[in-house]
Amino acid sequence: MAKSETYTQQMLTIKVTENDETIDAIWRGKSIDREPAKFITPILTRMVKLSSGTQKRVILDFRELAYMNSSTITPIIKILERAKRGSTSITVLYDKSLKWQDLIFSALTIFKTKDNRVEIKG
Repeated sequence: MAKSETYTQQMLTIKVTENDETIDAIWRGKSIDREPAKFITPILTRMVKLSSGTQKRVILDFRELAYMNSSTITPIIKILERAKRGSTSITVLYDKSLKWQDLIFSALTIFKTKDNRVEIKG
């Protein structure tokens, strides 16, 4: 049985669902906060902690996100750095057909690991 929680701040909604194999975060709306890390970091940290105890892959799905400002990428980069150094498996999904998403998320391929523990998929 999947467990689900929804977090909302201003125009951004992150729906986190845990199922048998993954912990998914679906991002919707717009991330326009000046300091989005205050909202985003605790959510991502909880997901990684839960994953490390269960060996479930963390999925960050940005395909339904309409917009995010440049400040939003910082907490995402920090969690990818942490995953690359640790044992967390994480996948970033984005919509390559959206120019702004392709520009931002294709740059994150530097975090990919050879063993596919960290994946960036567009």
